[in-house]
Amino acid sequence: MDKSLLLDAIVGEITSALNNSLAAAEEARATATNKENAAENKYDTLGLEAAYLAHGQSERVLQLEGDLAAYVSLRGRLKDHTIIGVGTLLQLENETGVSRFLFIGPSSGGLVVSVNGVTVTVITPDSPLGKALLGGGIDDDVSIGVAGSATKARIADLW
Repeated sequence: MDKSLLLDAIVGEITSALNNSLAAAEEARATATNKENAAENKYDTLGLEAAYLAHGQSERVLQLEGDLAAYVSLRGRLKDHTIIGVGTLLQLENETGVSRFLFIGPSSGGLVVSVNGVTVTVITPDSPLGKALLGGGIDDDVSIGVAGSATKARIADLW
């Protein structure tokens, strides 16, 4: 798999989420500052709630801007890996032979993208699965805790 295409898909998803969050923050800001939403009594909290929402959306924008910067800086450092670290794309195969593709990214854990019909999930080194995989190589077995029980998987391939 071409990791530059994968990175393009991840950057595209983060950019889309950033644009949506910017629009939502602006809308919440406009609602919070609209004169028609000024509180008429202590129970009229629409303006206050909109202000809280605007703040939360602004925090999300900052997070997404950081995520975007992290992936843009990763662009020049993409290479194939023999040991799992940030920037590694891997195929993980469970005990029943079902495979899934994971990308160890600097942020945006849980993001799912599709490239050339292959679904890839982004995980971070700080996640439990990321911690279990870091430093591993092809054919290494990893134990993953899920809902209080451990399941085993094998690292089938690395890029």
